[in-house]
Order: sequence, then C-alpha cells, then structure tokens
Amino acid sequence: DLSNDCAQYSIPLDGVDLISFYALPEDKSIENIFGSIRSIVTTIQGESSSASFIDSIGWIGSLRTVEPTDGYWVTIDGMGQLVVEGIPAHSETVYSLHSGANLISYPFADSAAIGQTIPVETQASIMAIIGEGVSAVNNADYGWVGSLANLQGTEGYWFVTYDDVSFVYNPPVSGN
Repeated sequence: DLSNDCAQYSIPLDGVDLISFYALPEDKSIENIFGSIRSIVTTIQGESSSASFIDSIGWIGSLRTVEPTDGYWVTIDGMGQLVVEGIPAHSETVYSLHSGANLISYPFADSAAIGQTIPVETQASIMAIIGEGVSAVNNADYGWVGSLANLQGTEGYWFVTYDDVSFVYNPPVSGN
C-alpha cells in the first residue's frame, strides 16, 4: 500500500492541457499547487469553477483548491513543467458521476486499459470518455472504440454518462 508514501512527478504543459493529479500535498490550494509556474498560468478550469492569476490582484475566481477526483484544463503562456509532490490518492476513492459530462481524474501513476480499470457493471452507464485530443465511445457491439485505449495518471477525462453512477477504479495490473 503506497497510501503513506510520498510521490513526486511532473506534468508537462504546452499551452492548453487537460490534467489531473494522482498525488497531492496536504495543502491543495491553487496557490500551493501552481505557485511554481504562476508566472505562466493564464487560467485553471474545473468542471464548474475556474481561477485566473492577475499580477496586481492575485488569484481570482471560484476555484480555490485542487481535488484528487477532478480533472482540470490548464492554460499557460508557452511551455512548462508542473512539479507535484504529495500523498497518492487512495485506491478505494469513490467517483460519483452525474448524468451528462463529468470532468474527472485517473488516480494512479500507471496506465490501464479502459475496459480493465473501469468496473464492468459501471461501463454500461458510460457513453463516452474524452481526453485531450483522444476519445473512446462505448459501443454495444464492439466495446470501447476510438483513439483512447488507456487511462493515465496526470491526464484528465470527460466521462459522459447516461445516468448517475458511482464506482471505484480497478488499479492497474503490473506487467501488463
């Protein structure tokens, strides 16, 4: 169990990026998480909140903290690396999705195939998954089809659901 171990990782940013966090420090404020790249951050947008940094004012907007279950669109001027150090998300984290589009995270450092990491009983409630420049549609005859095959830590995803559903991801299997 890595829940008490500290993880350090970096997220490459190149303009507009759909990201998530599989480990976070105790202080999850946007000031703490994005402080090292504040000079190049334009906006951070969650599913229903956002924040911008203005030199003369500071952070403005309704987004105040980063959550391990959420995905975020981060817009920066140029390119950069967001370095994060923190406690990994609990492997039993429950994701409670509402009908429609949900901007969520993938809570593991490694990647896993969509069909393996999302519980089978939950997959029937998911119409599509959209990532940054990739997507997969849940086809009744063929399973998951599209350019998105694996979910990856540090990437954010739009899960489009038919109805409300809650689930816990299956952890990635080492060596696959």
